Amino acid sequence: MKGKDIELNDQHFSKLCNLVYKHTGIALTEAKRELVKRRFSPRIRELGLRGFSEYCDLIDQKGGSELTLFTNAITTNLTSFFRESHHFDYLKNEILPNFYRKHGHRKLRIWSAGCSTGEEVYSIAISLREALLDIDRWDIKILATDIDTDILHQASRGIYEAKRLEAFPSDWISKWFKKGRGANAGRYQAKQSLKDLVYFQHLNLIEPWPIRNKFDVIFCRNVIIYFDFDTKKKLVERFYKVQNDGDYLFLGHSENLHNTHIAYELIGKSMYVKGKAGC
Repeated sequence: MKGKDIELNDQHFSKLCNLVYKHTGIALTEAKRELVKRRFSPRIRELGLRGFSEYCDLIDQKGGSELTLFTNAITTNLTSFFRESHHFDYLKNEILPNFYRKHGHRKLRIWSAGCSTGEEVYSIAISLREALLDIDRWDIKILATDIDTDILHQASRGIYEAKRLEAFPSDWISKWFKKGRGANAGRYQAKQSLKDLVYFQHLNLIEPWPIRNKFDVIFCRNVIIYFDFDTKKKLVERFYKVQNDGDYLFLGHSENLHNTHIAYELIGKSMYVKGKAGC
């Protein structure tokens, strides 16, 4: 087996698909089979197992960290600062300027569901600080969650390679990030003024949520693309229940709510507002 990909037959791939779907809601397709075989043949050898049959048994019996490792390896964490910039423009230019007039208070709750390595959540924090000149008078919390524990740790540290910020002016970078030193030379770290707005939490979106807040804005971008229709619909129904009428849901550029019959109104590209009709 050394040096070669281990055979992944229909039976074992189907079992892996079922296990991942059961625990995470992620729907693996046939197109992922070669990726799984390539990435996990070395892992099986490392564990001293005889093949994918024993690896399936390991995940089934122990779950936990090995299932998390598997899930982390098959999901894509590609992101960037201000990706799909129209969402942040709408947040800064429409939602925030009208928030106090609309609600009569300055308590703002935002959820980044599937925050990945943190670029999205720090983009939100920067948008808030740029748009709200009186931000010290506001009660703001941004919840950042992800199923991937390693990625969530990276996000909470807020440290990025310089090339992740090369598209932005130097004075803008220095306003929101500090240069790394020592082991972090050549990197930048999000300043405390951004981190103070955010709290990070590990969360599997298909499991029960320890969440009691209502959210004025939910960012769930490039997450539901991994789910089948039924799982996507159930997730959006749960988002609906933690929002009030007039609150906002932002999805990824290739995601939509077609045929879900959930009362969100499309107001722009992958941007929705909650309506008054029930699910």
